[in-house]
Amino acid sequence: MTERDPIESLEAADGLPVAPSPEFEEELRIVLNLRLRVATPDASVDDGGGADDVTRSRHRRDWFTFGAVAIACLLALLTLVLVVYLALWVASEDEPPEAPARATTTASSVVPESSATGDTVESLLRDAGCRVTGDRENPHIDCGGVDLSYTILDGAALPGANFAGSQMVGVSLAGADLTGAVFHGAWLYAADFTGADLSDAELIGADLNDARLVDVDLSRSVIENTFLTGADLTRVKLHEARLLDVILYEADLTDADLTAASLTQVDLAFATVRGIVLHDAKLSRMELFHLDFTGADFSGLQVAAEWFAVTCPDSSPQGVRESIPCGLTE
Repeated sequence: MTERDPIESLEAADGLPVAPSPEFEEELRIVLNLRLRVATPDASVDDGGGADDVTRSRHRRDWFTFGAVAIACLLALLTLVLVVYLALWVASEDEPPEAPARATTTASSVVPESSATGDTVESLLRDAGCRVTGDRENPHIDCGGVDLSYTILDGAALPGANFAGSQMVGVSLAGADLTGAVFHGAWLYAADFTGADLSDAELIGADLNDARLVDVDLSRSVIENTFLTGADLTRVKLHEARLLDVILYEADLTDADLTAASLTQVDLAFATVRGIVLHDAKLSRMELFHLDFTGADFSGLQVAAEWFAVTCPDSSPQGVRESIPCGLTE
C-alpha cells in the first residue's frame, strides 16, 4: 500500500490547503511523519491498555467471587457452632439436677436406722474425715471441722463425740446417743435430733435454726450464744440446763420441761410456750412480750424480767398494773 503524503493527510484532516514555502516543505513533511509515528505506538498502547483493563476486571470478579464464597463458608461454620451449642444446652436442661457436692461421701452412704451402730457408723465417719480412736468398746469420735451435711446417723451411739466447727446441715441424728457431745460453733441448720439423748451436751456458738429437737433430752446441757430460730422443741427436756444469750425467736416450746433450768438473756419473741414447765426455773434479764403461757407450770419460778401482754397459766391476761404478772414474786 502506497504511503500517503503527510501534507496531503493534514490537508484532508483539516479541510484546509497547506502550502508551505519550498524551503520548509521538507521540514514540515519530516515533522508530520514523526507525529504519525508517535501516534501509532500510542494507539497500540491504548489497545494494550484495554486488554489490561479487561484482565484487571476479570481479576476483580475472581476476588469478589472468592470473598463471597469465604463469607458464605464462615456463616455456615457459625451456624453449625450455634446449632451444636443449642443442642448441648437443651440436652443439659433435660438432665436431672445434680446431687449436693457432698453426696458422694454422705448422702450416698446413707445408713439405715437399724444398722447405724458399731462398725458401720465408724466406717462412715472415717470416710467423711472423722478421727476414731480408742478401743472398740469405748471409741472416741472426733469430727471437728468435718462436713457431715445430710448424713443419716439415726440411732448411732456417739457419746462424748466432738463436732466442734462441723458443718451438719440437714444431718439426721434421730434417736442417737449424744450424751456429753460437743457442738461448739457447729452449723446444724435444719438438723433432726428427734428423740436423741443430748444430756450434758455443749452447744456453744452453734446454729440450730429450723432444727427439729422434738422429745430430745437436753438435761444439764450448756447452751450459749446459740441460734434456735424457728426450731421445734416440742416436749424437749431441759432439766437443770443453762441457757445464756440464746435466740428462740418463733421457736415451738409446747410442753417443754425446763425444771430447775437457768435462762439468762433468752429471746422468746413470738415463741410458742403453752404448757411449758418452769418449775423452780430462773429467768433473768429477759423480755417476755406477747407470750401465751396457758397451761404452764410457774411453781417455784424466779423471775427478773420485763413483762408485757402475757397470758397467765390459767388463761387470764396479765393485769395492766402488774410488773410481775400471774401472782409471781420477784
